[in-house]
Amino acid sequence: MDQLDILKEKWNTQNREYPQVSADSIKKMLAQKSTSIVKWLLIIAIIEFVVMSSINFLYSFLGSPDEFTKELMNSNFMKISWAIHIVAIIYFIYLFYKNYKNISATQPTRSLMKNIIKTRKTMKWYIWYNIIGGFISGMITTVYMLNNHPLINELMESGKMEGHETMFYVLTFLILTVIYIIFLGFIYLIYMLIYGILLKRLKNNYEELKRMEV
Repeated sequence: MDQLDILKEKWNTQNREYPQVSADSIKKMLAQKSTSIVKWLLIIAIIEFVVMSSINFLYSFLGSPDEFTKELMNSNFMKISWAIHIVAIIYFIYLFYKNYKNISATQPTRSLMKNIIKTRKTMKWYIWYNIIGGFISGMITTVYMLNNHPLINELMESGKMEGHETMFYVLTFLILTVIYIIFLGFIYLIYMLIYGILLKRLKNNYEELKRMEV
């Protein structure tokens, strides 16, 4: 049993002669826990950004033996999408930092509850941005590959797919789409494992504050 649980137990069982002192103590502890959770959300988001940026930088620096991959990575679409992604992630990190600074033990309970809700919404938008953005980027990359990959072009030019080009494109696109959805589903589960636990704790803090306000 941690310090917060002990305070809540005392607050529930004590004589109501001094309710305000105990309620303030619990609110302060909830604020401290919420601040710690938001700090970890911020730290994890920064680590994720640094790791992904490092991987992209190393991949660009080392290059690829595949000429098609080099062409794809140097395409305007990839450069623009990566620039947009960097700006978006930096903006989300700024929002996490702002939420972290806004949560304080000295603020009114309703303000604390409002900031907790805002933090949870920000994190949910962050997760869905990565999932939806990744899906859109993947679909555009798939279309680009189907129209430009040398192996596919060679297959089409050989005449082996004559009369079945449309079916080939549709089936290949559907197969790659399913694979990409499964991959993004796996990424979503990882997000839920990492961020979901922290968001659940933040929600519990909110519910506790809500009960204290009644």
